[in-house]
Amino acid sequence: MKIRQLEYFCAVAEEKSISAAARELHVAQPPISRQIAQLEEELGVQLFLRGSKGMSLTDAGQSLYQQTQQIFQDIRRVEDSVRSVGTGMSGRIKLGVIYSAMSYALHYINEYHSRYPQVELFIRVGSPQELIESLNRGELHALFLRTAAREPSGLQERILGEDKLELIMREDLDPAPELNEVPIERLEGVPMCLLRSDDLWSYNDFLVQECQRSGFTPNVTCHCYDTPMAMQLVRSGFGISFLPHSIVETHPNSGIYAKPLRGIPAKSYPVLVWSDSTHPGAPLKAKPVRGLPIRSYAVLAWNSAVLSAPCVQRFVEEKMT
Repeated sequence: MKIRQLEYFCAVAEEKSISAAARELHVAQPPISRQIAQLEEELGVQLFLRGSKGMSLTDAGQSLYQQTQQIFQDIRRVEDSVRSVGTGMSGRIKLGVIYSAMSYALHYINEYHSRYPQVELFIRVGSPQELIESLNRGELHALFLRTAAREPSGLQERILGEDKLELIMREDLDPAPELNEVPIERLEGVPMCLLRSDDLWSYNDFLVQECQRSGFTPNVTCHCYDTPMAMQLVRSGFGISFLPHSIVETHPNSGIYAKPLRGIPAKSYPVLVWSDSTHPGAPLKAKPVRGLPIRSYAVLAWNSAVLSAPCVQRFVEEKMT
C-alpha cells in the first residue's frame, strides 16, 4: 500500500467517480483505475460499489477512508514539524546556567520563548566546570556563564548590559548603614564570605587587594566554592560578600541588599559569546588579566558541533531586548 494509491482512493471516494477524480488530480483515468484495482487486490476486499449514481464506499472502504484521513493528517503534522525545526521555529535547546548569571539568563530566555514558543527549553543549573565539561561532551547546546577577562579562544561576544560588582549583605552586618556607599575602611573586621581565590572570575582577589592597599587584611571567615553557598551564608547572617548586583534579584523579600564600594569602580558586563568557525570546538577558557579594571562577564557560550541546529543559531545570534 503506497501513499499514491491512498491519494487516488480518497479522490475517488470524495468525487464518487474515477473520471471526476482524474480531473481533480490532473491525471489520466487508467492509472487511477489500475491503482484502485491493485489496492483492492492487495487488501483482499472490495472498496467500492459501482452503481448508476457513481461509486460509493463499502464498509471496508469507509474504514480505509477514515484511517487514511488520519494518516494524511499525521503526514501534514510531520511536514509542518520538520519545516518548523528546519527554520528554527521549533526544536530543542539544552541550556546550562550558573547561579550568578541567573537574572540575565532568565530575562534572555523569557524573551526568546516569547518569540519562539514552540522551542522546548531544557535548563540545568550547575558549577562552571561541570557545565563546560557537559558542553564539550555535547550534552548541552549553550551555557550562561560569568567569567573574568579571557585569553583569545576563538570566541565572539556581544555585551548585554552592565552589572556592578557590589557588597551583598543583610542590614545587621551593614558596615555603613547610614551611607549609600561603603568606604573600604569600614570593611575592616567585618566577616566576609568570598569565593575561593582560584575561582574563574577573580574579582574577590581584587577586593582583597584593595583592602590590603587600604592597610588591612579582610576578615574572610569562609571561602566558598560557589555563589549559591556564599548567598546562603549571607542570608544566614554569617557574613557579607562581593558579587554582581543582579544576584540580589534571585533572593526577593529576603532582606538581602547590595551596596557599592565608595570610589572603587567595579562593573560586570553580561556578554553573549559564541565559537568562531575558524576555531571549531574551542573550549571556553578563563585567565585573569592583571592591572586592568576589574570586570566580570556573563557569557553565553555554545559548542560549534551543534551550530547546524537552526533553533540554537537563533538562540545565540538574535538580539534579545
